[in-house]
Amino acid sequence: MTHHAWIVLTGMLFLSAGGVMTVVFRLLGPTYHTRISGNGFLRLVVFLIALFLMVRGATTVFPGRLVRVEHMSPLLPLGALCSLAFAMIVLDFVQRDRSPPPWSIMAIRLFTLLRREDWAAEAAMRLPPAGLLDRPVSDQPHHGLRITIVGIALVIILAAALTIAINGLFL
Repeated sequence: MTHHAWIVLTGMLFLSAGGVMTVVFRLLGPTYHTRISGNGFLRLVVFLIALFLMVRGATTVFPGRLVRVEHMSPLLPLGALCSLAFAMIVLDFVQRDRSPPPWSIMAIRLFTLLRREDWAAEAAMRLPPAGLLDRPVSDQPHHGLRITIVGIALVIILAAALTIAINGLFL
């Protein structure tokens, strides 16, 4: 692989790890239909990790004045791969308590397709119960929260555009 391909691969791995951590952030929130949610400090730490990984990936894919990639260490792609693996492990750990494993649902569907309803019923009975605590927190959406989320998203987009502008992409 060429040096440029390694740079793009490293940036994409960092961006992917940041994307996985944003899913972890969403899963830890109280708006997810679950009885388990993370406290504010834990969500802030996960959000900051996701933000760091996204910025690191973006500045690696679009290098400029902030990040120089002409002499990139060969360990940086390995670090990006480890970041993605760590993010996937955290996602698996967080998601494990929130829903039945996807393979169990796929097995039940396969049993049903094979006309083995007795196996499907037995497998379904072994899944954890979905109690009343798994319902949404509220049936009515909170409109102030929606406006806040859109405002924060606009600030993040403007910060990304400013980073790219300072990084020398538009000059």
